[in-house]
Amino acid sequence: MNKFNIVNNGGPSSDKMKKIVPKVLKTIRKAISGYKREIAELPEEVQTAPKEFWEEVVEQAKNLGIDLIGFAPIDENLIFEVDHVGGIEVLYQNAIVLGMEMDYDAIETAPEFPAGVESMNIYAELGEATNKLTNFIRSKGYRAIACHPLGGPILYPAMAVKAGLGQIGRQGLLITKKFGPRQRLSVISVNISPLPERSEIEFEIEAYCQKCKRCTLMYPVEAIYDEPVNKENGTVTRIDGEKCIKYFYETTGCSVCIKECPFHKIGYKAMYYSRL
Repeated sequence: MNKFNIVNNGGPSSDKMKKIVPKVLKTIRKAISGYKREIAELPEEVQTAPKEFWEEVVEQAKNLGIDLIGFAPIDENLIFEVDHVGGIEVLYQNAIVLGMEMDYDAIETAPEFPAGVESMNIYAELGEATNKLTNFIRSKGYRAIACHPLGGPILYPAMAVKAGLGQIGRQGLLITKKFGPRQRLSVISVNISPLPERSEIEFEIEAYCQKCKRCTLMYPVEAIYDEPVNKENGTVTRIDGEKCIKYFYETTGCSVCIKECPFHKIGYKAMYYSRL
């Protein structure tokens, strides 16, 4: 038995969900299995890789349907104390952060069933792509750990910011220039250094989020805090996790805070030029 609510009044979306959920679980099991083999004997030294290797990784990611890729050192403050999916306790010192876009029209139906189907579909697709890219890296002789997009051991949005992919919105999601909040994220932890140089992107959303508050007002269960909570370790919490995850499973993916975000609806360029 799984914890996803796939009860629906029938139809193509319900049938599709019944096929997607086993695929999600299969990709999680593959990630866990690969992790167990990976840490059976931990490396004694950090590996090095040439520029050409990173170019191959980026190209392979693109071929696997991954839309966003960035690189950053692992921040130990962002690792969860308890990992509920897979029990990952060891990560290497660096990370490849991956993102995959969700379908715009499907997200527009949130919190109805088609949005939930799309959310789970991307967890499955990105999970599979993350596993395959991890295997590609291993095939080149390097050590890597796949962290599945559904319930990984580290805070993905914050890692994506460190990798230069975007900024965090009021609802705690990564906002990118290309997709707004409309992407799911995963991480591959690698025992490789140095990472490719990060290219700085001019990207500012804080002023918009401070004025907008649309996600806070429109979210059905009031899970988004009016003001973020700063923790002692320097991390920031923007949502009530218990309220959010309960509604997430009740609706099989929710996505209301994505749907209501202006960066999803009209895009970053339109938001930027509205300020001028």
